[in-house]
Amino acid sequence: MSQWDKAERKLSLKEYRKDREQRYLVKRSELDESLEEVFDGQTLMTVYDMLNTGRLRKVMGVVSTGKESRIYHGVDGSGLEVAVKIYLVSTAEFRRNRLQYVVNDPRFKKIPRNFRRFIYLWSEREYANLTQAFNAGVPVPKPLFQQNNVLVMEFLGENGVRYPLLHEEKFEPDELETIFNQVVEILAKLYNDGGMVHGDLSQYNIMVGKGLKLYLIDLAQAVAKDHPMAETFLTHGVSVLSSFFTKAGLRVDGEEMLKKIRRGG
Repeated sequence: MSQWDKAERKLSLKEYRKDREQRYLVKRSELDESLEEVFDGQTLMTVYDMLNTGRLRKVMGVVSTGKESRIYHGVDGSGLEVAVKIYLVSTAEFRRNRLQYVVNDPRFKKIPRNFRRFIYLWSEREYANLTQAFNAGVPVPKPLFQQNNVLVMEFLGENGVRYPLLHEEKFEPDELETIFNQVVEILAKLYNDGGMVHGDLSQYNIMVGKGLKLYLIDLAQAVAKDHPMAETFLTHGVSVLSSFFTKAGLRVDGEEMLKKIRRGG
């Protein structure tokens, strides 16, 4: 390669890098400031990539926060409202507490020791579980795409305001019974058609939409129904929900609820 070719190549690379930096600067203006304050550089680069490739158009205010993740309101490339779930990469005990869900999952045979890569796997796992549940007809947020520790899915709510969680609502007696029956139907469909059990089932992982339509959320901890811990997770989840409905004023038989879920409602 001649000196001229080398100089030209060096100039082209320099221009490419400058152009890329300029595009990232433009996209940075489309991010909520709080996002940049919380997340590390690699996470931000993942979000920038989604913006630059047109999959995302905007990432706006935070919708909900937790110890392990934050969910932001966003707009995808087609202009639809989306939920942008970003897993934090600074929770020291995250990997240890989640191994029991991943170890017996045949879809993920290699479990990374690296903490960041484990977070990526966990995000990928939630995307896979949501896809499996959605395809089985279970009412869950439709998964759209996932990259590293960022998961983008259908936004359950309107105008940036999410639907309330089950524990945040108060129901009339007749509504409560309708809600309970719907919960049983959803869990039965997840179990029989989706082949899964929600590993962290509670009133905090069910959303109430328009017309009292329910949605199951936070499926990263869902496991196959033949998983060694599946029945333990199912029994525990039913116990938690039984207590919730009983306290709300509806008599619930946990054993009967389990039977209905297993046989399909």
